[in-house]
Amino acid sequence: MGYVRAGAREKIFFEPSSVRAAVVTCGGLCPGMNSVIREICCTLYRLYGASEVWGVRYGYEGFYSTQSTPVRLTPDVTKNCHSLGGTVLGSSRGGFDLTRIVDGIVRHGFNQVYIIGGDGTHRGAQA
Repeated sequence: MGYVRAGAREKIFFEPSSVRAAVVTCGGLCPGMNSVIREICCTLYRLYGASEVWGVRYGYEGFYSTQSTPVRLTPDVTKNCHSLGGTVLGSSRGGFDLTRIVDGIVRHGFNQVYIIGGDGTHRGAQA
């Protein structure tokens, strides 16, 4: 498997000022998704000094949908989202088109992607 153990690192391997991160929620809803969105956003901005964090709407399909565009996430925007149910970004099941997802990531200039979901979501991410 290609998964790396989570946690703080002694050295980071990216330039925080050039980060254009994407956060996406996929699959079924579960408690805590908004908390994860909020913490990713706050950590990237406040601890690492990242320059941009974007929320991809409606799951993997949001990378290539013409119906929605990514939404800018900041600590102020996500300040109270942890107290809401569901996911503030929306989610979807299915619709996994790897080529279109990768094309969307490139088109939007994302250089980090944070994927929140279950086993099916992460099988997609591994692909």
